[in-house]
Amino acid sequence: MNVSEVIFETLHALPFICGPINNNTYALFDEESKDCVVIDPSFYFDRVLQKILELGYTPREYWLTHAHYDHILGTAYPESRELNITAHLHPKDEILFDEAVRTKGSMFPLITNCPHPLMDLEDGKELHVGKYKFQTLFTPGHAPGHCCFYCEHAGWLFSGDLIFYHSYGRTDLTGGDEKTLFKSICEKVLTLPQDTLIMPGHEYYTRVRSERVFYS
Repeated sequence: MNVSEVIFETLHALPFICGPINNNTYALFDEESKDCVVIDPSFYFDRVLQKILELGYTPREYWLTHAHYDHILGTAYPESRELNITAHLHPKDEILFDEAVRTKGSMFPLITNCPHPLMDLEDGKELHVGKYKFQTLFTPGHAPGHCCFYCEHAGWLFSGDLIFYHSYGRTDLTGGDEKTLFKSICEKVLTLPQDTLIMPGHEYYTRVRSERVFYS
């Protein structure tokens, strides 16, 4: 399934494929309320933000699935910082946030300007885009504080780097753990309704029913 805009009622999920490792940055819009949030702002976020503003929206929140540098870099762009957008991150990933800023500064100097997230995520926490409710799912394994965002009403799951189309996130980085990752997939993803659309942090969309077959 190709990466493309998904629409449910007045809720839109618009992906931007960004940078050298094909990150999916998602902008979520509600046409009715004019709410906008961004999931995992990544490379070239100045261009992404320009497009969002051209569409008549201003992001009010960042939802960060985890704190690897390629999922937080967009928060450092000057255009982003000027808007004072509130970032949400699970506190267990603060160690990765600090590591990304410290170790990736030589490769991507911009990342040293990432504002520290101000809002903590936790399992079950409700987030909103207009009238649409998203549930935070704590899904460690790829990263110690990794989270997914699930909208039951729309049947959407934003899975970050936990699960991809017939694949899954690496576990050899700081805080990664293979056993924990598979536990998160089995207990938090494969238990969702089979038609749930999975929108990952890289590459292509998939559905729960397809991944149940893959993992069976």
